[in-house]
Amino acid sequence: MGDDSDGAFSSKVSLNVLTNVVRTVIMALVGFMMVPYYIGEFGLAAYAIIPLITTITAYFLAMSDSLASAFTRYMAVAVGEGDMDAVNRTFTSSVVGMAKCILVMMPLVVLISAASPHVFDTGGSDPLGVQLAFLMIMVSSLMISFSACMGSVFMAYNRMYITFLGRIVHCVLQVGLVLVFFFVEGPSLAFIGVSYIVASVVFLGIMVVNLRRVCPTLVFSRRFHDPELLRRMSGLGVWAIVAQMGSLLFIQASMIVVNLLIGSVAQGSFSIAANMISMVNTACTSIAIAATPLVYRSYAQGDTDRMVAVLRVFTKFSGVMMAFPLVYIIVFAPQVVGVWLGPGYEELYPLLYIMLPVEVAVCTSNALVNVPVVYERLRPVAITTIALGVFNVVSTMVILEFTELGVLGACISWAVSMALLKLLFYPLYTSKLIIGDRRLFMGPMFWGYVSFGVLLVLGILLTGFFTLPTTWGAVIASALAGMAVYVLFTIRFMFNSEERDVMRSFLPGFVQRVFRI
Repeated sequence: MGDDSDGAFSSKVSLNVLTNVVRTVIMALVGFMMVPYYIGEFGLAAYAIIPLITTITAYFLAMSDSLASAFTRYMAVAVGEGDMDAVNRTFTSSVVGMAKCILVMMPLVVLISAASPHVFDTGGSDPLGVQLAFLMIMVSSLMISFSACMGSVFMAYNRMYITFLGRIVHCVLQVGLVLVFFFVEGPSLAFIGVSYIVASVVFLGIMVVNLRRVCPTLVFSRRFHDPELLRRMSGLGVWAIVAQMGSLLFIQASMIVVNLLIGSVAQGSFSIAANMISMVNTACTSIAIAATPLVYRSYAQGDTDRMVAVLRVFTKFSGVMMAFPLVYIIVFAPQVVGVWLGPGYEELYPLLYIMLPVEVAVCTSNALVNVPVVYERLRPVAITTIALGVFNVVSTMVILEFTELGVLGACISWAVSMALLKLLFYPLYTSKLIIGDRRLFMGPMFWGYVSFGVLLVLGILLTGFFTLPTTWGAVIASALAGMAVYVLFTIRFMFNSEERDVMRSFLPGFVQRVFRI
């Protein structure tokens, strides 16, 4: 494909990032507002059931989502090479494979839903409501996971904004239905499940309608089903599943261990901190995910230099940009938590102080997670992730059993395990895969922590003579104003001309002609 085609392809990055940022903001607002709302409606112990369900659901999604990442890799390479026959074979085979995977998981979904009130501490909630919520939320998540077959097409054509817009509709509809059901009938876990199902059906409809618009020649047909191709994709998917299962041995497993060993109230507090971490991860991913189509395309075209340039820019940009919100939450934790949940949650501050600094490493490494998939070298990733995940679970159990640290100990265990995985393993391993130089991404990651450290010192000094009011207006206005100044400063002074040229190429053509970084 020619340079013009490459330019048009890259210019969609800004639209992808914009829609994903909007999606992230909406989801963050929803997450912030729904946590105190659910606590007010159900109480802290019963509220803990909701994140517990989504945590259990994540284990099922590990299988289907990991297969989806393997399907996306083959789809992106086929599109990058311009081979429509391969595109149709990949799409048909991936749909068949994903459908089989979901059918295999359904009996286990039913079994866990039925057993849930008897296995977990549900804070005295109605057992039938807990079972229905488990069942419907898990089924709706599998429906979203199935949509990844279509999402792989949008990613291959760098039209991820379609998926992101669909997820915006999904999120708003889901929350809207919960509020309507609660207002009309009163709070019920079962109504939350119904809201999830309805929103997922609408999301699937959006994905199907847009599929042919993006790729008019796309065909799902029995004649394109390629068992051998499905076997190869599944082989890569198996290691992706193992790696994803390992990643679920971190904060998700910690939440389950806390529930089982010290109860639902403690797990409720841990869930709030985990919810904050989840929102930060979503914000990081909203930036880093835009690099994925470019990485696949560079690989398909054999352009390693372009791949390295994209990954280095996204790695540095993700860490530097996320440093400000992470420091803001740490420095102004009393105000942020106060306007979010109200008074009486001071025990959350130490949890955030331990977990949020590690998120710098998580954010900077997010752009690198697909490199092992691109090179079909997931086995070391899977083994390392499983090993560190087991370390997290075992150390959390030991801390909870033999110390008085409680939830704080679970946070420490998670922070150590995650730092080893994201700060050391990922940058070293992906660097070796691409060019054999283990230091390739150390520089970009270094700038993320430099930014974090400088901002943290300035923030601590600021609080010495200034106290931020605990109001939504003060928190939002100061965060937005500070972030705006910070972005302008970092773009101007922390990125060199070569890095700014790479970022400029991600903008639409008409913007490139009038915009100068």
